[in-house]
Order: sequence, then structure tokens, then C-alpha cells
Amino acid sequence: MSGFLTNGSYIDIAKVEGDATYKAYMLDLQEEPTKIVSAKWCPFSERICQHWPLKNLQPQNPLPPILKALVAAAESTLETSVKSVAVSAYDIGTIDRKSAKGNVHTALNALGVNNYNRLDHVVRQLAPVLGLQGNCSEPYTLPDDPTYHRDPEQLFFAFEYTRDSLTAGLWSEECDVLEMTSRLNSVQFGHNAMQACRDAEESRWTCDEELKAALRSVSTDSGRRERELGAVLLFGESALDEATLVALRQVLEEQFANGDSVDWSSVQGFSRDLAFAGSRAMARADWAARGSEHGDDYKKEL
Repeated sequence: MSGFLTNGSYIDIAKVEGDATYKAYMLDLQEEPTKIVSAKWCPFSERICQHWPLKNLQPQNPLPPILKALVAAAESTLETSVKSVAVSAYDIGTIDRKSAKGNVHTALNALGVNNYNRLDHVVRQLAPVLGLQGNCSEPYTLPDDPTYHRDPEQLFFAFEYTRDSLTAGLWSEECDVLEMTSRLNSVQFGHNAMQACRDAEESRWTCDEELKAALRSVSTDSGRRERELGAVLLFGESALDEATLVALRQVLEEQFANGDSVDWSSVQGFSRDLAFAGSRAMARADWAARGSEHGDDYKKEL
């Protein structure tokens, strides 16, 4: 969790490790739903409705404990009550985004904290903070207009690396519009799993080759090596693991014309601890979004 202050600085507040239920939720390893929710309406007597068949099973929401801990840490650090929290997430394909938004909303409502129903991609928040988005004229401006301008499309390679998982994606950006064109979500290539693989003599060579093959599947686009990357966005607690970065560099050098010279440092310049890069970007984006809703007076007072 991070905060953005009115003087333009950031404060990194806390990292909280989730419990087993939270980790299973994030990695899509939850067992069968455990919470039974009765149907809202039953046309029969109470005795019959106790066994009313129209019940649905819902998985337990694992977010309240971890969000409660983070909000408490923020209030202790800032010595004030927290009024709103924005939550970011990388595009983990195993999690239903609509369901996740509902879980976030329910958890923060229970804490009496607003969340503006936001659950955004980390990359969508990092790109503007790092000044990586292109500029284009208004849609109604024609090419023959002297004021017409259109920056070319650019590509970003985003790489989030944690103890338990690796998530990577190739992003296309044009006219301030970001779109993920390919992705990799893997528990197999998480830092702890890769470390165990490399430590085992019989698999030391094959684990890195398998990692590179997986990364190629994300970065390959019809074999067009003439493409260039605008930046490589590294974040996550294990993002600077040297052995994994060696494999990533080799793949990007193979796949992109400027793979050996593309900027890798933009996120680290923004947040030295890459575990906080996403929360810093989200705090800044939330401040800007709510400021635009409430006007300049809001920004002056926040």
C-alpha cells in the first residue's frame, strides 16, 4: 500500500502477506465454495423454505482481512482516518474481474471506506505516471489540418515477478489507449518455484529453457523482429532476480530490434522498491481522477 501526498511525493506504507485463502484465490486454487447463501425469496412456509433448493454456493471473500490490515497500517502511518482506497491488480486471467470488483467493494464497504468501484490494471496506471503514453489530435481533427498530430503506436513489455507467480504481457499503446495483446500467467515460473528448479541438478538447464519458451510465446508476433519496444516495465517483489532477467533479456534480444538497448529502468526510477510500483501508480491515478471530479479546490485541500 502506498499514498500520494499533495507535495508530489509518495509514501510507501506497508506490504502484508496474505493468508492461505488469499493466496489460493489469487492463484485460482480455491476449493469448492464454502459459503451457502439462501435464495432471497421463497413462496412456501418457513419450515419448507429452510430446505429451499434454490440456494447458491459462493466462495468466501478472502480480501477483508488483508484490506483491513492495510487500512489499519495506513491510518497508523498517516495518523488520520482513511476515507478512500483504490485497488489495483495485474491482469491475472484466472480471476474473474467482475467478481473481484465485487469482492473489493464488499470488503471496503465493511471497513467504511470508499473505493469508487475501481480495479485497474497496474500497467494502465504506470504508463501515464512514467510519461510513456503517446499524444494524438482530437478525433475530429483531419490529417490536412496544420494542428494534426499522431504519435506512432508503441509496444511495452510488462513483467511482474513475485515469490509465487510470474505474470507478463505485451501491451500496445496508441493515442493514449492501452491494450494487452498477449499474456502469460504462471505459478510454475514464480520465483520460489524457479529457485527450487535451478537448485535441482537434474533440471537446472531445462527450467530456464522452459521459462524462455514461455516468454517467447508472449513476445512473438508473427516473427516480426523489426518491431521495437518502447520500454520494459519491471515490477513485483522479485522483479530484479538476476537469473530470470538474464533469460528475459535473451528473449527480448531475439524478438525485438532494440531488445539489447530498450529502457529497463523507468519503473525502478519511479519506485526503488518494485513491490510498491503498482500501489504508487494507483495512488497517483486515484488522486488525479478524484481531483478531476471535484475540481482544483479538491486538489488544493487534499
